[in-house]
Amino acid sequence: MTFPEDALARAQQAAAEKRAAGGYADRKAGADALDATILGSRTPAELLSEWAVIEIESDLMYSTRRAGAPITALKRLLLRLMRQHLVELEARQTRFNLGVLAAVQELEQRIKNLERRHESDPE
Repeated sequence: MTFPEDALARAQQAAAEKRAAGGYADRKAGADALDATILGSRTPAELLSEWAVIEIESDLMYSTRRAGAPITALKRLLLRLMRQHLVELEARQTRFNLGVLAAVQELEQRIKNLERRHESDPE
């Protein structure tokens, strides 16, 4: 019987054994852009633009409860009934996100220009 206090240690041990046996694929640099941004590297502007666009995907809507199929069906029904409102909300949020992204990119460009000007004009 496993106690909750021992679960983390057992899971870490099992993962280490599986990793040693080659059970996990090697992660290539840049394979997961979200992980890369969390770790501090630069994310390409195209990827940021893709992330800025908001859209609800009904296929990703599900319930993890036991016998969750009726709950999932209800959620999808509500999504369908509220579609007009949600589409407008998605559009507004996407416009805002893209506007903020454009403003940040413009500021980054201005900073680069100022840095170049400062480097070329030593006082």
